[in-house]
Amino acid sequence: MEIAHCRSKAVKMNGHLSFEDGWKILEHGIVKCSKILEDCPGARPTVDEYMKYYDCAYRMAVQKDQYCQEMYNGYKKTLEDCVRAMALPHLMHKRDDCFLRELVKMWSNYCSMVRFTTGFFAYLDRCFVAHRKLPSLEDTAATSFFSPVFSYFNNEISDVLLTLIRQERDGCNVDMDLLMGITRGICRSEVKTMLRSAVIQDTYLYYSRKTFEWIAQYPLQDYLAKVQETMEKETKRLIHYLCIFEDESSDLCLKVPFKLGSLLQ
Repeated sequence: MEIAHCRSKAVKMNGHLSFEDGWKILEHGIVKCSKILEDCPGARPTVDEYMKYYDCAYRMAVQKDQYCQEMYNGYKKTLEDCVRAMALPHLMHKRDDCFLRELVKMWSNYCSMVRFTTGFFAYLDRCFVAHRKLPSLEDTAATSFFSPVFSYFNNEISDVLLTLIRQERDGCNVDMDLLMGITRGICRSEVKTMLRSAVIQDTYLYYSRKTFEWIAQYPLQDYLAKVQETMEKETKRLIHYLCIFEDESSDLCLKVPFKLGSLLQ
């Protein structure tokens, strides 16, 4: 009902809205919501503010000289700027569990923020983005968060995630909500290939060590049974952590040293 009212109001407005004037309004809305990252009171937009931002974005998208691509690009850049200014400083000088928990907190707050900001651009997401087959605004927002995070903290985030995956693989008690909350976010972003490469390489190293232990420990038949069991478990694990299909997970598993041909050499 509110969106329909907003759209009707936008259609009735006369005159061309320049990108510069319109983007000032929208950028103000995004920056206001970015204070959610730091749990600031009053950061959430009121209903009137929300409708004002939606109205502005809708008008800029449907007027004769529309600015859909400019808004899409501006949205991504503005979110990245907010992350660099407000999220990255909270991650500085933190390691291991402290780093992970702060990262999870920042990501959770960011998701709350993005629920509002993507709403401002709902028409853009539904029409322009879908028509051009571009990443959705939610996926774009994930990239705007994790791209700068990986740029500054690639070693820290890789180490903490891979450590948790190894611990889970070894049967240790792991906070799966923390782990999956971050990996699912990464898999929505354009940096998912970095996570995939890191997980595959770490899996390779892990089983490089394990295969030597198993060869010395088990007879051939038991050894081959162990390989098959491991393949099945790792296929499910990669599906889980990398958000991929079973066929793709199986192909990735074959790249680690428990590939049957390698093991029989």
